[in-house]
Amino acid sequence: MEIKLKNGKWEVSNFVEDHTHELTSPPRRHLHHSHNKFHKYATCKNLMTDLDKIGVGPSQIKRAINVTCDGSGSALTTNQVVTHLRAQRANNMGREAVEIATKFHQKQSEDPNFFFKMELDVNGNLKSMFWADSRAREAYLKFCDVIVFDVTYKTNRYRMPFAPFTGVNHHRQSTLFGCALLADEKEETFTWLFKQWLDCMFGKAPGCIITDMDVAMRNAIRTVFPNTRHRFCSWHINKHLIEHVPAMRDSTNEFFKEYNHWFYRRQIEDCLTEWEKLVHKHHVDGKSWLGKMWELRRHWVPAYFRDTFTAGMTSSSRSESMNAFFDGFVNQNTTLQEFVEQYDNALKDQRDKESEADFKSKTSSAVLKTRSTLESQAAKVYTSIIFNIFQAKFKDSSDCWDEELGKNDTISEYLVGLSDENRWKWCKVVYEESESEGVKATCQCAMFETEGILCKHILRIMREKCLLSIPERYILFRWTVRARHHLGGGVATGKGGDDDDEGSPLQRWYRVAKFHRVLDKLQKNKSLSKEVDESLDLWCAEGEEGEEDERDNPIVLPNTSSQVQLNFVSESSAISIRDPMVVRTKGRPKTATRFKSGVEKLKRCRGNERVVNVEEKGII
Repeated sequence: MEIKLKNGKWEVSNFVEDHTHELTSPPRRHLHHSHNKFHKYATCKNLMTDLDKIGVGPSQIKRAINVTCDGSGSALTTNQVVTHLRAQRANNMGREAVEIATKFHQKQSEDPNFFFKMELDVNGNLKSMFWADSRAREAYLKFCDVIVFDVTYKTNRYRMPFAPFTGVNHHRQSTLFGCALLADEKEETFTWLFKQWLDCMFGKAPGCIITDMDVAMRNAIRTVFPNTRHRFCSWHINKHLIEHVPAMRDSTNEFFKEYNHWFYRRQIEDCLTEWEKLVHKHHVDGKSWLGKMWELRRHWVPAYFRDTFTAGMTSSSRSESMNAFFDGFVNQNTTLQEFVEQYDNALKDQRDKESEADFKSKTSSAVLKTRSTLESQAAKVYTSIIFNIFQAKFKDSSDCWDEELGKNDTISEYLVGLSDENRWKWCKVVYEESESEGVKATCQCAMFETEGILCKHILRIMREKCLLSIPERYILFRWTVRARHHLGGGVATGKGGDDDDEGSPLQRWYRVAKFHRVLDKLQKNKSLSKEVDESLDLWCAEGEEGEEDERDNPIVLPNTSSQVQLNFVSESSAISIRDPMVVRTKGRPKTATRFKSGVEKLKRCRGNERVVNVEEKGII
């Protein structure tokens, strides 16, 4: 329809009836191209971007935004959300490494103890990167006795293996100590990463590290962590065991039973004896998979880890639970920025759970099942989850029987176990009580040595001896309520060691933590502010004499051939870092996030009944 102004009046000059249609109802007006502009508004774009950062999918983003729209009907479509996110990712292509470096530098300005390192190749392409914030570093000082390291997860468009360092906090929850995205899974890459880890963690190597059986990883650990106990993941061991030893697929055959009889020997001497019997009877070839694994027995046979604290862990399942957090949020198109943001979300989720557990342990009272002072003492010092474990063992101790084997001065030996179980399952407890050393007790089951909680066998003898309290040496500080927030708790800082050096990074860290505590007190007591400020001014004036001011510190990104120094300036484009190349993984399926175990494969082949049998027999 055309309208013209003629002699001061509007007249219709042309009308084409073919284009006429019924008027659109208000709920459908947004479907017209002329009205469909909402997705182009800056507010809508920012909201779509923010929701995408926290892992919300396109369809959920559409529904969430449409709820806030005026009027009825849909104001945003899923295709519009997808188009916006794709355009945003396309704009970031070629600049992901620069954006990550800038983001890390910003984190470092907000958190001076934030640590990150990047490795570049000779062309400036990003190869690997590692980062950890101050709270993760502090947590490691408390719980550095055991960590899990796993790289069986790929999460981004470059297929860079995701390598989290996962530990266990005082609530037996998983806690992240740091994270890396790696160029590949070669020995030199792992060596670079572990060296950055040591640098980040004040040179403190973990007491025990649990990984898969990768040769490159094993060699790197032996080079960088020579004094760390290296344990293979039991899940991977069982996976390969069922794949390479057909006899282990049938829980009714003789080899299966005799293998378990050997595997669960408590003493190394018994383990060696039973292995010789197994080899002789079933002709285990030294060139077979099991024969080769025997050469690596110190990395996976339980008898060799009875003196090593592992917090009750035997597999890398804690690291895999961390991987599970990313399932559904990241995929092969995920950018590096999106992955780092999702990692921050995972970190926040873990810390929220820890705060909840802290609150519960500090504000709730445990329900005691006996009037024993041992149980009431444990309820006061342990976190809730650890006390529940202790309480279960304490209850079991009342069902145990004991038999004295002999006594020599202050040392007594007992055989302790449940009355209804086979005698070969009973454990020998050595109990010693002297004025100089106090009470000492050891058990064949080695639960305290490996998990840090007294076993039912020792508790049985302590109850027989009418002890009124648990000896201090048998209350592991890392399991107590105060472990996380006590300055220096859980860290071995023996006299005469490097940690006592006044200039050591660890002492500097402790001093920084003390200053933070002072600042917290000043906020509550303003009257002390002036006095503290005068003291600090005096100390600073004395310390600045003869010292140079080093304010502009460059961030060093290690390179395999040379050290590359990048001074961050206001224009991020001045930073010359190229995006990484796509990584070729070690035969891992492109669509799989983790390997399938031999047990899972067995389910498909033989049905669930046989697998249940295997699980009941203790192989899984």
